[in-house]
Amino acid sequence: MQFFTEEEILQRIRYLHFKIKHLEKALFKQEEDIDLEELNFVLEYTKILNINYGQDNHTSILKRFEITQLFHDPEIDKDIQITDIMFECARVLWILAKLYSQISEKFENEDQYQNAIIAMVESSKMYKSSAYFSAAAVNQHEIGETLKSENLELNSEETRIIAQSIAASKEENHNNIYFASKLYAGLSALSKRLFYLRKHNEKKKQQIRAQFHYDMGKSCYLKAQASIESSITTINQEKVGRLKQKANFYYKKAEQIWKGMLDSLSDISPKERSTINDNIAVVREHINQNSVDELDYNEVKKIQDPEPIIVVPENLAPFVPKSIIYMTKFVPKDVNEKRFVKFKQQKLEKKIPYSKKEKLLDKKAGVLRTINELKLLRENKELDIDKYTEMMEKYSTKIVMIDTALEKLGKK
Repeated sequence: MQFFTEEEILQRIRYLHFKIKHLEKALFKQEEDIDLEELNFVLEYTKILNINYGQDNHTSILKRFEITQLFHDPEIDKDIQITDIMFECARVLWILAKLYSQISEKFENEDQYQNAIIAMVESSKMYKSSAYFSAAAVNQHEIGETLKSENLELNSEETRIIAQSIAASKEENHNNIYFASKLYAGLSALSKRLFYLRKHNEKKKQQIRAQFHYDMGKSCYLKAQASIESSITTINQEKVGRLKQKANFYYKKAEQIWKGMLDSLSDISPKERSTINDNIAVVREHINQNSVDELDYNEVKKIQDPEPIIVVPENLAPFVPKSIIYMTKFVPKDVNEKRFVKFKQQKLEKKIPYSKKEKLLDKKAGVLRTINELKLLRENKELDIDKYTEMMEKYSTKIVMIDTALEKLGKK
């Protein structure tokens, strides 16, 4: 069977490949200004190449493309010959994932948390999609390390964790500490999931262990602080104190793991050693500020952890490799198109710049969450009636003001 016989299509493939090469250079040079519109070149390129090649050899097709057939694997510092078109798709989707991650970091540095979260979620999706294409590359003679499907799956999970981390920081910085507490608990749960997902090397294993203990400690402490700031009655002071004690238990566990890494692991670089020392300094400061008596483990186990909330969903990739049709009975045509259409509707450029209406809707959602938390505190008798009435009046007024602003925008 002949593929890509029209010169016009071949020229488009070469043009898109050339543009993606420029994006790749921008990525590794850490250039700040990346045109968001150009990210669509990767999606178009993948969609053109994503067809069912059956059992045909890809070598002659790749030669017809007249594109660079080398991928430099940064993990093993080696050039790999591309012999499967699905592997080429995995390569460009990996580039897109890294670009979204870089864009997210830029937004976070500018305190544009919402955009940072969106970009990191997109990164997670692209890593997941790249993993699917890598797994479908049956004609690829050498995979390397960076584009191994299992490594790309892990990258997808890790970027999902980062997105949750940004969300938790956002709520904490906006002083929504009760909700932030639940997000940190969710962050700890995601890290724990990553810990059990596969066998990690010892350094990675200990880093993840320390992190999920630290995040749960933060969750416990913020829940205690939220209870204090909500003017809970004297009868619940013991509950607050026990939450602080559990926070310190987790903090000390994280500190112990980080110190153990410095003492027992020989493959820690100077930069990693500096980061671990910084982590120890931060967690030690938390412990010193949270001055409570230490509990033994049997008592700690009796104290319930805060309820986790995970706001970043487990992402489905917008593409499914169509080449799997000849390998399995599963025909992905419908699901592939459905996912791609849905993905196009939620593209990043529609979210950035963040519109005034979206900001108001997000603000309203945050106020409604706060109202629900207040009701829960009141039901649990953790908030006295006067404080409850005062705060409900305040947030109800905010809802009215937001609705009025939304109504005015709708008339424009």
